[in-house]
Amino acid sequence: MQKVIPEQTKQQRSWLLLCALLQALGLLLLHQAFSFDWPVTHSPSLVLASYAALLTGPTLLIYGVTASTKRHFYVIALCLSMLTAILGAYTGMQILYPHYPDLAVHGFSFAVVMFILTFKAIIFAASVEHHNNHWKVCYSQLISHTCRLTITILLASFFTLIVWLIVVLWAELFSAIDINIFKDIFYEPWFVYPTLGLAHAIGVLKVRSSSKIVNTASHLIQTLSFALLPLLLLLSSVFLIAISFQGLDALWDNGGSNLVFILTLLILLTLNLAFQDTKSPPNMPHYAYLALLTGIAILPIYLGISGYGIWLRVEQYGLSISRLWAILAWAFLTFYLVCYSFCIIKDRLNWLQSLGTINIRLGLLFIAALLLTQSPILNFKHLSAQNQLARIHAGITNVDDIDVYYFAHELGVAGADALTEIDAHFAQQYPQLGLRIKAALNNDSANNTLHTNNVDIANTLEVIGQHSKVTPPPELIKTLQEFANENTTFIANSTKLMLLPIELNGDLQHEYVLISKQDKYVDLSLFYFEQAQWLRKSLHFNHSDELSQETLVEMLINEEYLVEPAKFKNININGVKLQVFDY
Repeated sequence: MQKVIPEQTKQQRSWLLLCALLQALGLLLLHQAFSFDWPVTHSPSLVLASYAALLTGPTLLIYGVTASTKRHFYVIALCLSMLTAILGAYTGMQILYPHYPDLAVHGFSFAVVMFILTFKAIIFAASVEHHNNHWKVCYSQLISHTCRLTITILLASFFTLIVWLIVVLWAELFSAIDINIFKDIFYEPWFVYPTLGLAHAIGVLKVRSSSKIVNTASHLIQTLSFALLPLLLLLSSVFLIAISFQGLDALWDNGGSNLVFILTLLILLTLNLAFQDTKSPPNMPHYAYLALLTGIAILPIYLGISGYGIWLRVEQYGLSISRLWAILAWAFLTFYLVCYSFCIIKDRLNWLQSLGTINIRLGLLFIAALLLTQSPILNFKHLSAQNQLARIHAGITNVDDIDVYYFAHELGVAGADALTEIDAHFAQQYPQLGLRIKAALNNDSANNTLHTNNVDIANTLEVIGQHSKVTPPPELIKTLQEFANENTTFIANSTKLMLLPIELNGDLQHEYVLISKQDKYVDLSLFYFEQAQWLRKSLHFNHSDELSQETLVEMLINEEYLVEPAKFKNININGVKLQVFDY
């Protein structure tokens, strides 16, 4: 390990606390912008760019600056802040609707990437050295900074949580004796943001100045990781033997490829925490160390299994954003473990000499890949939209299985362009698909209202059952149209709309069951005529251990049912009905 990083000077601590306060005030302004609907909130590009700059730059300074920090660290912090702001603006441009939940969905993935980038930037920027007119990354410092940064984040976050719980306790204690001024103040955004921001910064500075605690925790993590590594490798080896007897079919049927991926990821993290910057074999029996190396060397086999599982999913369902992230994670995990295996085979007991070079180069490559995923070069939304569009044109994806909500809300602008092309090619042949696309593209998230006056919902309805030749009354069609106009999500997610005429109340007039097939469930509604108007009631199945909802709906569509009178009559209490339910 390298020598302990010196703590900040008194002047640096003051400046860093001021930086944390300014960061909190900036976040407060963005919070107020959403609360009061300021114009900036209507531009996702400005919102994400502002959040990126506020969260990246100050965080780099608070966590990275020490008394020995060189000028290049500040240059890296400034450049990364500007770059993340630009990438945030680009990500915002890909959002179709600048409101919840779209902004939250796109913003969350962007925030996760920015967190990882900031973490990697801190440890790499602090580990860069200028030696003999060359810049290089010192691996021992990189490992030291990684352990220290991880511990600092955890302890500082815990300290911030404790501070907030004390504040809440303060407010609630005084509220219990009818003194509500503290409760009114402490829960206000203008108090919460600066308090938590300063508390977190103080926690970071205190933890970083307590080098003895951090070093002890780092050594403890290394010791525990070295104890866990043989157990994880034993699990992987035994599981590999079991697979050779059981076959891979059972693994695919139970979704086990994801567990295999998690296992290899845990082994990779534990391995690096255990060996850290060690370059000599550990103090353990020779045969045990050889068994350990053998377990590491065969890990690429698991990645082959996991990669095959990902390929099967892509082959079956096409590329999605989550699958593209899985492919990226799998690729880098493969790079790491294949390089480790190659070095073990090549250098055997001296393979640890190459560990630093592998981790530094792949770490920098991983940073570059993350930056590219938020740029036009490797835009996962565009790649997913084009792949799904190609599958639809090729007939691989059934028209009824097109998830227009996913295209419009999760793929954003790229998905909207794809939907426009799908609408041009298929809407005339599949009216319900055209209606769903219009519902998705004309979404107004402010009031959740869909204006589809030019769309006749009657063209998308399929009347089924023994009375399929019955023409629904015009008043019912009007009511159905109004119901569709008031439920954007209902229309956007419906893959098929069916109308089942049925007689339920003995008035010799048909009621109608509207069956809407969604992606993962079926929505049932009863439309009935009462008081000179058509009204709607929701329909629900009683719980059944034997039949699934899908099976019951198919039986309903095939008219495998009986109409039974209610077992118990209602109790009328001053015009209010008291009903008996079977569930």
